[in-house]
Amino acid sequence: MRWKAIGQSIKGTSHEQVNKCCEDALRFDLVMTPLDEEVLICCASDGAGSAKFAQAASSFTVETIVLLLSSCVKEGKIIDETRVRFILETVYDGLSEQANSNDVSKNEYSATCLGAVLFSDKAVFFQIGDGVMTREDSSGYYSAVFWPDNGEYLNDTRFLIDDINFPFLRFKLIEECINELSIVTDGLQGLILNQQAQSIHQPFYKDLFKWLRLASDRAHLQILDKKLTEFLNSWSVNQRTDDDKTLLLATRLQDASHAI
Repeated sequence: MRWKAIGQSIKGTSHEQVNKCCEDALRFDLVMTPLDEEVLICCASDGAGSAKFAQAASSFTVETIVLLLSSCVKEGKIIDETRVRFILETVYDGLSEQANSNDVSKNEYSATCLGAVLFSDKAVFFQIGDGVMTREDSSGYYSAVFWPDNGEYLNDTRFLIDDINFPFLRFKLIEECINELSIVTDGLQGLILNQQAQSIHQPFYKDLFKWLRLASDRAHLQILDKKLTEFLNSWSVNQRTDDDKTLLLATRLQDASHAI
């Protein structure tokens, strides 16, 4: 395994108080190409607080996107914007069918979408709505792939189900090796973003990635994953956000002989 990755979606305190479930969802997987290259595929989604089926929408979104992307990578297909749009159309159709089955508006299945596919020499990113994907550049500096799309009004954003033409889809192909990636939903944006400078709060990631790089086996990763849950449920985090929060951390091993 050339990647070490941990991630959790945790219910916010506002949902605890009203006995609602966590409406964030996260899925990531490692798959092999026909040329035996390991590829990291990740997707996070935040169901709209106003949507009746927010949890179903976010879960369906991440499961479907990772499943379809994994199939494409295993078959050696090119992952470009056309492919991503086709996959998003499949998600849109699935959410629409669920809305029709429950005789509700499609807006009741509103959810954001943040996805990444990381090869050894390139990476594909796509996003609809808020949340932040952060990458490390070759100098060790962390930067946002896209700045969060918060829509026209406060606490507003875009959702996958808004329009099948996806006018607010942002897509980026970066042709270089990316060694570290994080994805957060909007519940954690306030902890990592410097809004005035439109930059990432560097100490946040330098501290977290330091421990992930040191993980030496799968048991150690499980311990870190548990500690990540404790961190996301901690007083220091909950005093700054009452929203659901998702955090994925992934780091690439620099030495294949140390694969775990």
